[in-house]
Amino acid sequence: MICEANSYVKVKNCYVGEINEYGYAFVPGSEEGIVLLDYKTKTTLDNLEAVKEDDLGRILLLLSKGLVRKKYDSASVREHKFNKKKAKTLSIWLHISNRCNLNCPYCYITNKNRNMMSRKVADLFLKKLEYTIWKHSLRSVTIRFAGGEPTLNEDLLFYIIKELNKRFKKDSVLIKFILLTNGTKINDKLISLFNTFNVNICFSLDGIGGWHNVSRFFGKNTGSFEVIQKNLHWLRASGLKPTILTTITDENLHGIPLLNRYLIDSNFHFRYSLYRNNTGRSDAYKEFSDRVFSVLEQCYDYYIHAITNNENKSKHQLCEINLNGKPNFRACNVGISGVTVDHNGKVFLCQAKMNENSIGNMGDSFTFLEMAWNQNAFPELKDKIVFDYDDCKNCQWALVCSGGCSMTSYDVYGSSAVASPYCSFLKK
Repeated sequence: MICEANSYVKVKNCYVGEINEYGYAFVPGSEEGIVLLDYKTKTTLDNLEAVKEDDLGRILLLLSKGLVRKKYDSASVREHKFNKKKAKTLSIWLHISNRCNLNCPYCYITNKNRNMMSRKVADLFLKKLEYTIWKHSLRSVTIRFAGGEPTLNEDLLFYIIKELNKRFKKDSVLIKFILLTNGTKINDKLISLFNTFNVNICFSLDGIGGWHNVSRFFGKNTGSFEVIQKNLHWLRASGLKPTILTTITDENLHGIPLLNRYLIDSNFHFRYSLYRNNTGRSDAYKEFSDRVFSVLEQCYDYYIHAITNNENKSKHQLCEINLNGKPNFRACNVGISGVTVDHNGKVFLCQAKMNENSIGNMGDSFTFLEMAWNQNAFPELKDKIVFDYDDCKNCQWALVCSGGCSMTSYDVYGSSAVASPYCSFLKK
C-alpha cells in the first residue's frame, strides 16, 4: 500500500486554517505561498494519521505543495539556506533632502535643516552604485527617494532618475524607482517624470480630515489633508496609483477604521506601520499594540467583507509581515542587501539611525554591499539572521516577520538581533 497509516507528517511550521468552508495552508518561507484547499483535502491534512489508500490523490497534492513529507524521509524537509554574499539585488534609501515642509511630531529625523543633496554628492553616489553593480553582478536595484521631503530637491530628483536610466538602460540591470513623499508638492513636471520612468509613488496619509491633520501639518498647525486629497485625485486622473503609507499612533488610532474603509473602497494599495515611540519601555509597546489590535480587528472585518464580495483590488501590508512565498531572513534586509545614503554622502545601515553610526561614505573603496556586510555600527547584525534570535529560532512565523524591525528592538532592548517588542502583536 502506497499510503500507509501514520507514514506522513506535516512539514515543520505548517499553519492550517479554515474560512468559508475552504481550507488553506501556509509554510512560512515556502515558495508556494498560501495554498487554498478544498475542505476534504484540508481534513486529510489535519488527520494524516488516519490516511487511507483512497486519499492518495490528496496526499500527492499536499506533497507537491510542500505541506507534508514522508515521516522518515528527512531529505524531504526543506532547509532554508542563507548566504548574503550571493545577493543579486540592492536596495538604497536615498536621502536627497534633509528639509521638509511639514512638522510631523513622530518623525525620526531629529536634525532637520535646509540642507539638500548636491549634484557633486549625487555624482559620487552614481559612481559608487555603478561600481557596486559591476563588482557583484547585480540584477536589480531599488532606489527609494526620501527625506525630509524629496520633492523639495526636484531638480536633483530628475537628474538622478535620468542618469540611472541612461547608464543602465543598455544593460540587463533592472532599476526600480520609488518616491516616498508627503504628497504636498505634486506638479505637472513630476507627474510627467513618474509616467515616463515608471516611478512608484508612496504617499503618507494618516487618516481622513482631522485624523490626518493631527500629526501631519505645516507650520502653525495648518493641516495638510486637503492638499493631499487634491493631489491624490490628480495622480489617479493621470493614470497613476500611489501606495498609501500610514503610521498608526495614539493620536490617529480611532480614525484608522474610517481611513481603512476609504482605502479599500478606493482600491489603493496600502501599508500600516506602528509608531516607534523610542520610550525604551517594552511594556509601553505592549500597551499600545493592544489598543491597536482592537481597532485593526474592525479594519480586517471590513477587508474580509470586501474580498468576499469581490469588491477589493487593493494589496495591504502590516508592519514587517510578508506573506510573499519566500524566506525573509531579516526585516527590510538591513545589513544584508540594503543601505541608506544621506544628503552628505554618508552611508548608514538604516534611515532611522542617520544621526549616528555611519558605516562608510562615497570616498571609501568598498561597495555598498561590502559596507553593509562589514559594518560595525550594529555588530550583532553582521552574522545573525532571524533563526539566531533566541525568541525567534523556534517560532512558526520567523520567516514571515523576520523578528520585526531591528532598530525598534535596538531602541528598546539595546540589541538589534532580538524579537521585536511588537512580537505578540505581529503573531496575532
